[in-house]
Amino acid sequence: MDQLQIELARDVLNDDARKITQLIENQQHLCVSCPAFEEVIDTQMFGFSKKVEFAVSVGMIEEEEGQLMLSTLEKHLNDVYTEAYENNSTN
Repeated sequence: MDQLQIELARDVLNDDARKITQLIENQQHLCVSCPAFEEVIDTQMFGFSKKVEFAVSVGMIEEEEGQLMLSTLEKHLNDVYTEAYENNSTN
């Protein structure tokens, strides 16, 4: 793999992560606990994890970098759920 291909793969994964983050951010004020939203996010996260797994398996990114991308998204999602739960419990 040349450096340009590696950078392209990294950019694609980072763009996907930003799109999922944006989806989470846009929905956090609407219906975070709706089953439909949870299913969409689960599907997006699963697809993203498969892309990361593929990129690692073909040597485009290091496993640690892929795990960091996934854990950052999961932490953000968890933070949004926690905030929504706290806001609902105080209302």
